[in-house]
Amino acid sequence: MNILLISPQKNIDIIGLRYIHYYLLKQGHNSSLLCLPNFNPKDSKSLKNIKNFVVNKNPGLIGLSLMSEEFFNARDITKHIKRFGSTPVIWGGIHPTISPETCLKYADYVCIGEGEKSILDLADNISKNKDIKNTKNICYLENGKVKRNQLYPVIENLDDMPQYDHIPINSFIQEKNGKITPINKKIVKKYSRFIGAIYDVMSSRGCPFSCTYCCNDFISNLYHTKKVRRRSVPNIISELKKALKDNPQIEYINFMDDCFLSCTDEYLKEFCEIYKKQIKKLFWVKSLPIYVTHDRIKLLKDAGLVWVELGLQSGSDRVCKEIYKRMSFKANFLNAEKIIVNLNIAVTCDVILDNPFENKEDKFETIQTLIETQKPFYPQFFSLSLYLGSGLYEKAKKECPEKIENSLKKDYLIYHNNIINDMIRLAAFLNKKHMNKIVHLYKQNPKGLKFKMILLISKLGSSIILEPITYFKIIKMSQRGSYLRTFKILPTYFKKGFMRYFNQFRINKY
Repeated sequence: MNILLISPQKNIDIIGLRYIHYYLLKQGHNSSLLCLPNFNPKDSKSLKNIKNFVVNKNPGLIGLSLMSEEFFNARDITKHIKRFGSTPVIWGGIHPTISPETCLKYADYVCIGEGEKSILDLADNISKNKDIKNTKNICYLENGKVKRNQLYPVIENLDDMPQYDHIPINSFIQEKNGKITPINKKIVKKYSRFIGAIYDVMSSRGCPFSCTYCCNDFISNLYHTKKVRRRSVPNIISELKKALKDNPQIEYINFMDDCFLSCTDEYLKEFCEIYKKQIKKLFWVKSLPIYVTHDRIKLLKDAGLVWVELGLQSGSDRVCKEIYKRMSFKANFLNAEKIIVNLNIAVTCDVILDNPFENKEDKFETIQTLIETQKPFYPQFFSLSLYLGSGLYEKAKKECPEKIENSLKKDYLIYHNNIINDMIRLAAFLNKKHMNKIVHLYKQNPKGLKFKMILLISKLGSSIILEPITYFKIIKMSQRGSYLRTFKILPTYFKKGFMRYFNQFRINKY
């Protein structure tokens, strides 16, 4: 059967939808993948081209995968498709999983949780003219009420999942001029993060934590498990070898697991030994601080590790424990970050701002933690989004509903413009003595002229001098100290979105 999968995401790094696409292809269905990063519901030419493309493909099923920030584009795409056809439309992904009610206003069906088996069942039943309403993992409206079907258990053996191509077969994109063209190397370079030089791979599914701001909290409750499922090392290596053979332009491997290091030492040793011998590419991982040890990071470095994304979220142990239900604290973070930096590996530090449950003391704990954090490191500041279905959203709905911002419209990279947020950002770049002086002046008199002048000068100096220097140092660390490789790779990093972070200076009057 012909199936059309559509992504409204702003780039083409759509790892989840690629798995669905290749799962259907493996089972004999004629799946096509359409990326709409430039979708404009007011552009009649683009809409006409989408219509012609869909009609030409003649799908028996259309699926859209989306996160919360892509909701409105998914809505408008679905509305447009329904104007000229009656093909059933199913939405899947994180947002439909956590909030199917909002999605069923536009989609015929919603897939909750892992979607591979469910969309295959839908495709098989539609192709055989069978009833599709008994399909597991889906929900739909019946007499105005949401009907939820039983869930499949999570997929335990991830080695059974098909491996996808860096440039997916049967994949297409609508460019800015409205024309829909096949995805090729030129398109990948133009629309992928890191200009297509990064290969994204997932070696596991699941997270050992259930932080209340994260979708993993909802997923853990949905499936009643926090189990992290892992692919075998030979299975991962075989995928990477094929990807590198087919795409010699790939320079780095990005492991997108929620926590790559939440594995046994034996598994880690096996991975490092084989990766170092057969892949020989620099790679990046994410990790929770509690899983970081010197021996583990040293082992990974010898295999090619050059960058670790580490979550602080808040420097307040109270917030981490009581609000985020996150069993990783200030001491864990500082210890992990120090280990990584001392081994000359680049670190990204995630910090959440604009939490309505944080008091001023909590925020100063974050400032103090960043002051103590070993430099250089690359900070990423995110404005807290209270996503529908998350534990923190439910808490806010009960205790402070007036402070809930619409997560469907919110840009989590744009944080609130206030002095405390400015100071948190500065703490990541200024030296300890200078930053402590700013904190001291604030506590003496936050409205004082001296404090305001020093804060303004510090912000200007940081944005113009310290931050660019820090970013350069971090990128140089990720290139094993090579100036030549650093200057060569700089355009790749700016394509990733560094400029968007720099734009926060302007957005936040920084």
